[in-house]
Amino acid sequence: MKKVWVGLLLGSLLLAGCATSPKSSASKTSQKATSTKVAAKQAASQKNTASSDSSSPAEATLWNTGKEAALSTFMAAWQREMGQTYVGTYDDKVPDHLGFRFPNALLNGNLAGRIKWGSQSVDLKWSKDGEDRSEFQVVAVATGGKAEAQYPNTYFFCLHHRRPVVLVTQTTNGDELIIHDTQNSALQAGFAKIITGSRPTTLTDSSLNVNMSRDAKANQWPQGYQGTWYYYNKYDHKINSMTQNDTDGLKLSYVAAEGQKWIHIMGAEQTAGAWFDNNAYPSAAAANQMRDWQYGDESKTSPAADSLD
Repeated sequence: MKKVWVGLLLGSLLLAGCATSPKSSASKTSQKATSTKVAAKQAASQKNTASSDSSSPAEATLWNTGKEAALSTFMAAWQREMGQTYVGTYDDKVPDHLGFRFPNALLNGNLAGRIKWGSQSVDLKWSKDGEDRSEFQVVAVATGGKAEAQYPNTYFFCLHHRRPVVLVTQTTNGDELIIHDTQNSALQAGFAKIITGSRPTTLTDSSLNVNMSRDAKANQWPQGYQGTWYYYNKYDHKINSMTQNDTDGLKLSYVAAEGQKWIHIMGAEQTAGAWFDNNAYPSAAAANQMRDWQYGDESKTSPAADSLD
């Protein structure tokens, strides 16, 4: 995740002088002294006010009422676009995820030790200003989805080490609440902009795969997938890596299976081989954390392997 910093803007203080009236020299001197004292008192008062304003919680904290209102506005537009409806803490509502009512479920300890982010147990802390230095600070929660959905989506708007991230759960049963980073790039980018003031660049499926068919036909490795990738090997229980930037000795094709498009990779002289069905990530830490996670659009039995042979 891109590292961001929040800065403060400090305003300048401008003082206006006082003019003296055309009286005697003594009066002018006295009036000038009085005016100077008044101006000094005004300056001191304005300086104190400016200092107080610049350090007020509403301006200095990572989360405040202004950002809460901005999230409310953003979510109203986002859910209309998605054709969904959400109840959010940012509207002074109480989201209810299968009996867990927020923010109380985070405040009263009902979820302590019961939340997993991939394979990692985490502790979500409710925060009013994002400044308590916990690893995961939840500043807002929204629950909802499509009207016909059997189970709700619940989004946690978090500061993870003070960096914005939106986590989601679709847990339907069991003692653990399983969360993961939402794959909705518009939601992630929208929340990040509210926190940092700038919208980050996101790589969507469309942008990653924009020239996939062309690249496969030209037998060149797609740019979006170049570099080193890490994955958890369930057979040796280790994090392995692979680096791929070219197609020397490889043969690529672009095929459809199970309603999705795939890059099919084989050796240049290969006619059959093993099926790789792991998820790979840009870092070893992410691969370890998400090693047991399966995304909603993944096949659970890998029947696509047969259609690609």
